[in-house]
Amino acid sequence: EGIKSYGALLKVQPSPYPALYHLSNGRTRARLVTELGKPFIRGNFRQLVERLDPSLVVSVHPLLNELARDSIDATGTRAKLITVITDLVTIHHAWTSGSVADEYVVPSAEAVRVCTSRGIPADRVHNLGLPIRDGFSPPSDRPEAKRAAGLDPSRRTLLVMAGGEGGGRMRGILRQIAGSVRALKLQLVAICGRNDTLRARLEELAPRFGSGAQVMGFVDNVADYMRAADVLLSKAGPGTIMEAAACGLPIIVCDYISGQEAGNLGYVEARGAGVVALEARDVSATLRRMFGADQSVLQEYQRGALESARPHAADDIAAFLMSMLPTPVVARATAPTS
Repeated sequence: EGIKSYGALLKVQPSPYPALYHLSNGRTRARLVTELGKPFIRGNFRQLVERLDPSLVVSVHPLLNELARDSIDATGTRAKLITVITDLVTIHHAWTSGSVADEYVVPSAEAVRVCTSRGIPADRVHNLGLPIRDGFSPPSDRPEAKRAAGLDPSRRTLLVMAGGEGGGRMRGILRQIAGSVRALKLQLVAICGRNDTLRARLEELAPRFGSGAQVMGFVDNVADYMRAADVLLSKAGPGTIMEAAACGLPIIVCDYISGQEAGNLGYVEARGAGVVALEARDVSATLRRMFGADQSVLQEYQRGALESARPHAADDIAAFLMSMLPTPVVARATAPTS
């Protein structure tokens, strides 16, 4: 239900989510929000820990860390608590409130600095990257990747993503850059997520982008489109940034969630993986530069994206979690079956 609520908040324009984020983001305020939520799920959580008697509890949500620690302590289990932080740079205080986890897994050097600045010992903070799904990798043959995705292999392709819930200012930006897309003869593919309203509005705009423009809703093969595209236009979601990097796909960041994604803007530009262009005129100028006569410009951004990629982060995190298990548990988990 929390995931559904998050998506619903992002679809509303203007979204109330940034205000809620800022209001709760402080050492004392984050602790208060966590305490207010405990009575609603404490009992079930504690029963779950008692029943499973785990060796390891892994938290991937900022509001569950203290609840997990309370349940571990109350039940007397010897489980270790590992928090896997999934924000790239801007870390909400709820992630680190009380320093309750035994170990923290973070996705970037910037996140390490935030955690240690809040008093978490450096030897408990592990920079292992942001986990992404398999399949995100640079194409060995981009024209063939375009053909496999149902696109024209001879045309340069701009992929537009509005996030899984399709929120943000994307419609307005696309309306204003349509002339540039058409002048550059780009093949535009827009993925609108679950926002059917946005999809319908972009379908109305599609003729403005020239021939071959495609508008679709939620898809489960984003990796195929990222491998086929030459440039990505998107908001600054951490998962999207790292998936694009793994594909060697430069990103133009045209929107972000205030607070939560603010630090991601500098993350992209510092690594040469893309450009921040929050106004339509800047998006158009960036497109003209990336798709201009000097092909080395786009190649340099592709190189920056690949160099910032951490495609094996999920495996590295899994290996780290396994290393935290008691030896007998690991032996049972890896023993061959007859």
